[in-house]
This record gives sequence, C-alpha cells and structure tokens, in this order.
Amino acid sequence: MENAIRFLRGHEDEHLEWARQLCRIPSISTAQERKADVRKAIEWTRDLCVKIGLKAEIHETPGHPILYAEWCQAAGAPTYLAYGHVDVQPEGDRSLWDADPFEPVVNGDWLVCRGAADDKGQVLLYLRAVQAWLETAGKLPVNLKLLIEAEEEIGSPNLTPFVRDHKELLACDGILISDTGLYRDGWPTITTGTRGLVYKEVRISGPQHDLHSGSGGPVVNPGNVLARLIASLHDEQGQVAIPGFYDDVAEPSTEERAVLAGLPFDERQFAEELGVPGFGAGEKGWSVLELGTVRPTLDVNGIFGGYMQPGTNTIIPASVGAKLSMRLVPNQDAAKVSRQFDEAVRARMPESVRVEIMDHTHAYPYVTPIDSALVQAARDALQAAFDHEVAYLRCGGTLPILPMFKRELGVDSLLIGFASPSCNAHGPNEKVSIGDLNRGAEAVLRLLGSLH
Repeated sequence: MENAIRFLRGHEDEHLEWARQLCRIPSISTAQERKADVRKAIEWTRDLCVKIGLKAEIHETPGHPILYAEWCQAAGAPTYLAYGHVDVQPEGDRSLWDADPFEPVVNGDWLVCRGAADDKGQVLLYLRAVQAWLETAGKLPVNLKLLIEAEEEIGSPNLTPFVRDHKELLACDGILISDTGLYRDGWPTITTGTRGLVYKEVRISGPQHDLHSGSGGPVVNPGNVLARLIASLHDEQGQVAIPGFYDDVAEPSTEERAVLAGLPFDERQFAEELGVPGFGAGEKGWSVLELGTVRPTLDVNGIFGGYMQPGTNTIIPASVGAKLSMRLVPNQDAAKVSRQFDEAVRARMPESVRVEIMDHTHAYPYVTPIDSALVQAARDALQAAFDHEVAYLRCGGTLPILPMFKRELGVDSLLIGFASPSCNAHGPNEKVSIGDLNRGAEAVLRLLGSLH
C-alpha cells in the first residue's frame, strides 16, 4: 500500500490534468444539442479505463450510453462496484461565471469549472486509485467494477432497466459512491443516509374563466382556497398536518442524535451563508441540523395562477396551482405518503371548486448500516488519508439510485464524497478543492487495500 500511495502522490499533476480534460467536455445531459458531447465524455472515460489497465465497454440505452469497466482477477477476494456519473448540469447564466464554465481554471487550491465537484472530479478518484495499485503491485487487492452513467442529472431514466437487465454482470458485495460532500473542508465524511421524495402538483379551478373581482363574495376564489390549503399543511408545532404522515417514521437513535449534537455547528453563520434572517420553521424540539437531515418535511416549491404581470388586473382567477414536495425519512413509504397527501387535500376542498392532483416523482429514503464492516473500513481509510476524525451525517436530499441498488442487487452502498460545502454544484463557479480530491484519492486507495 505504501508504494501505491507514493505513486499516487507523485502523479497528482497528471491526475489534475485528467480532471481538466474531462471537465472541458460540455456533457450536459438535458440539452439535446450536447448529445455528442455526453457520448464524448463516456468515450473519454472508457479510453482512460483501458489505458490504466481495466476492461471497459460502452452499453447503449434509449438515451445516453452507460460505461461499464472492471478488473476482476483477484480470486477469492470480494467484489465492489463503484458508481458515478460524467454528465453535468447546464451552465446557467454565463455572466455569473468568472470564466468559461467549460475551461477549467486553477485558482489557488480550487479547480473551478462545471462538473469539477459534481461528479467528474470524484469519479476519477477511483481511476487514480486503480492506476496506483496496478502500476505498483500489478494487481488490485479486490475485484472492482465501475458503472459510470451520463443521465444522473436528468433522473437516471435508463439506469434501473440497465441494472435490472445486467444483475449478473453487476453482482458485487457492496457499492462505493463518491457523489456527496464533506461536512467541512478537510473534514472527511461518511453520508449515512438520504431522504426520500414525493413531489406533487395541485391545481384548483373554479369559474370557467377569470371573473371581474366585483363578482367576489358568492364566488369561491380558487386562490383563497389554495392559500387556506397551504396554510393548513402544518400545525402550530411545525409538524406536517397530514393524517398518518408520521405513523411509520423511524426516529433517529439517541446515539445518532448525540453524534449530530457533537458536530460544531454555528446557526448564525449558517443563516448568513443561506442569506436568511434566521430559522423558525420545522418541528419543535429538533435542532437546525436535525431538521435538515433526519426529519421529514413538506414544502411549497412554487405557486402559480391569477394575474402576475406588472400593474393591476382585478380578477378572480379561474384556476391556480402549487407544486409541493415532501422529504421522507426511513420507514416512510413513498406510495403510502402520496395517498395520504391526496386524501388530505381532497378532504379540505370545498364542493364549489374542482381539484386535480398530479404525481411528478417519488423516491424512497435510504440508510447505510453504520456498523457494517464496509463503513468501518471506510472510516479507517478516511482518517488515515485526511488525518482527521470522520463525521457521520445523513444527507437532506434524495438519491433514488440507493434504494434501487439495494432492491435490484441486494447490497448496501457506501457514500464517501469529497465536495466542499461551498462547491456551488449546479451553480456558477462550481469548484472543488484539489487538496481534498488528492486526499480523497488516497482514501479510496486505502479503502480498496483494506477490503481484501
């Protein structure tokens, strides 16, 4: 292992150039005009896999292609599957970038460009570790498979069918994913779970067309109904006021709450970073950090309808609507919560309006068994590479692939990400700490060396 680590540290400039080359490819999966670039990113990664000694092949899908690579010559050793993606979000308003989003810039310790943190820089950590092992030992300590897709940023529509159709090819003892972040810069973090998601759209309609507001009084205004509905979705204690919503919630353990309470966390600083005057939403009795990670939520994502242009137009709108999302925690069933939401909304509608409820998406929560041998090995590897204790933290967002992998392949996933809390993924001037990437590559190398 020491020889492999020395090799890794001696090739940091070469590996930084890998990241620069891959990030130059504008592989925006949601943009049809970038379809060729998305394929180019997959092909570039395949070529690198072959160059460092992996077998690699591209699989076609109805959308963007998927890359599979492997080194499976360690007889009797366990097999792990590393997952990542090389597609990226659109660049957004280019005027907000300090430089071309697809021309990587090194600014001090930061590599600035679209995809640097999410997820190109992190995907390459596994190839860096593989190269170091093969160049110094001629083999890997474990069997390793890589599954690299190019549709993560559009919801991975073809990943589940691919996994379902290739279960034997992808069979493994565990899944390694680096698409999350650090608790703080330089603070290694194991993400122990993600929340699920139910996303709804509610449309309320009344008159056949907008009415003069002088008709107000007897005519029920859909906007007023929507306002009352939204106001009724939380009680005075900040809880979601949907019957049965909390019935299946798995409460975090005393130990997990103690771990969260032990992390240094400055509410005032966090509020300043978010640009809000302060906090006050959510259930009473839970900390800000807990509310954002281990508790379920319901939030309005958008409200539309009526007259929204400059000036005045005194109307009673014919229809209005809102989009709402619920983040779910372990044991909550997305399909069940979806039904509970629908029933609660319909029960609160007056007979004088019509309501339509649309399902946009749903995903299930996921928790990694924190006492598993894989998590313990990751803790040791991270601590050695970063010379810092490990933070254990659930993610407030959703990764639908995690419960999918568990369902289809029957194994758990380990989430060790190295993106900075200030990386600005999906936003302008996305960046990643080069130092944290280097330490992340060493952590992956050490992890592979300890799993055999």
